[in-house]
Amino acid sequence: MRTLSRNLVAVAILISAAVLWTGNVFAAGKAEHVVVVVMDGLRPDFVTEKYMPTLHKLAGEGVLFKNHHAVYVSSTEANGAALATGCYPSRDTILANREHRPALDPLKRIEIVSLSLIRKADALTGGRYIPIPTVAEILQRAGHKTAIAGAKPVVLLHDRAERPATGNCCVNLYAGRTLPESALNPITAAQSAFPPRALPNVAQDEWTTRALLGNLWKQGVPKFSLLWLSEPDATQHADGPGAGRALAALKSSDKSLGLVLQELERRGLRNKTDIFIVSDHGLSTISRRVDVAEALKNAGFAAAREFKQPPAADEIMVIGSGGSALLYVTGHDPNVIGKVVEFLQQQDFTGAIFTQKPAKGTFALEQIRAKTPDAPDIIVSLRWTADKSAAGVPGMLLSDGSPAGTGGGGQHGSLSAFDMHNTLVAAGPDFRHGLVDGLPSGNVDVAPTILWIAGVEPPQPMDGAPSAMDGRILAEAMVGIAAKLTPIQARTLETSNELPKGFWRQYLRVTEFGGAIYLDEANGTFVPKAR
Repeated sequence: MRTLSRNLVAVAILISAAVLWTGNVFAAGKAEHVVVVVMDGLRPDFVTEKYMPTLHKLAGEGVLFKNHHAVYVSSTEANGAALATGCYPSRDTILANREHRPALDPLKRIEIVSLSLIRKADALTGGRYIPIPTVAEILQRAGHKTAIAGAKPVVLLHDRAERPATGNCCVNLYAGRTLPESALNPITAAQSAFPPRALPNVAQDEWTTRALLGNLWKQGVPKFSLLWLSEPDATQHADGPGAGRALAALKSSDKSLGLVLQELERRGLRNKTDIFIVSDHGLSTISRRVDVAEALKNAGFAAAREFKQPPAADEIMVIGSGGSALLYVTGHDPNVIGKVVEFLQQQDFTGAIFTQKPAKGTFALEQIRAKTPDAPDIIVSLRWTADKSAAGVPGMLLSDGSPAGTGGGGQHGSLSAFDMHNTLVAAGPDFRHGLVDGLPSGNVDVAPTILWIAGVEPPQPMDGAPSAMDGRILAEAMVGIAAKLTPIQARTLETSNELPKGFWRQYLRVTEFGGAIYLDEANGTFVPKAR
């Protein structure tokens, strides 16, 4: 099967060599301001003149990154943290939207961006819920102002600290609420209360955009601003990418971008601002819904979505993450884990399996940078194909959830090439003009590039890592950075397991460049023995 990632890697190889920065890394760029606009769930193949004329034009004026990557799990919260910290989940500890963290709740999954949970986690860890400082935090400590605005609470991962009610240095507007709380009153006075959610979610996205441009920028555009839109993700989940309402959601996000550009132009700051338009992940169409917990239970395992009482040894909590499932085995017994792995290897819904402890026919969590302090014992990326949906959009996957059922709608979270390849466009005084960059890049690269532009060096790592961030500076797309050639390393890893009833094989495609690691895709298959 000729997959999306193969095509993209080929583009990069045709360029023949990549470039890396050399010299003085943190000599500030030309831009006085940096603005990041996240269009949640935006697939790169929808950045066209027809659907998104403003973004398409901006990509022509700046840089279009054709081989951009999410981190895995390809979910909002994992990539929100990666964009904030420049690190993989193994270092920033945010693996998925929902996880099992026994210190916070021993019986149920926790919501990663619940403010009450964040406060509890910071209290337990001495303020290290996210142990890596974020771009917003680093810039604030360097004396710069920031403004964070999101129609979704994921922006709390960028800037979650308590702050005094007085002063207007660094407001975080998240899903209609603010830090500090007092900052909300002038926003609602200017444009009423946060509107209810709808599909397409135009009203919430526009309200958030106008609050950033009006209230949060009232005293001037800060050094760093972040705007996180809910679309096109919200509508694509309901209808699937390419559906009628999902196309309308694309236009809504494009309109919000237009408002940002118009405001910068009005203030005379367009040519003094670097702007990034990025998505947290791609998105696929659901071919079928499966219930991994129920399948395990039917096979004799003590599996559940949550525990009703403190679990006995060998009980398994299953947390769905769309195109993946996270399995937490109480007691971490290798024999139980091995039996679960062998069961999963024989299921038609399994795409690729990753484990904390070695198990035959799996890859290690370290290989996908997913070994967090509270990592599951097993992660299953569900099976996907490049087949087209009813809307004619390639990329179909199986999605975990209860109850199991037919397909329809959209989902992400897997190691599908269509979930892992997402959107990045950058334009401004520090970026080249009219460049289509086929070299590998990723969400982890945005944070170090912003800090280079700002001329602020990240603090020394506290976790023993060789560098503060896992990502690289996007030097090949920028002006004013001396460069040297470095090779691209594209590898396909394979592993297998022979079972009594058949043969399991899975693969993982990885690209390395400039010290960063990009996950292209993974999938697998079980071939039954002939009777």
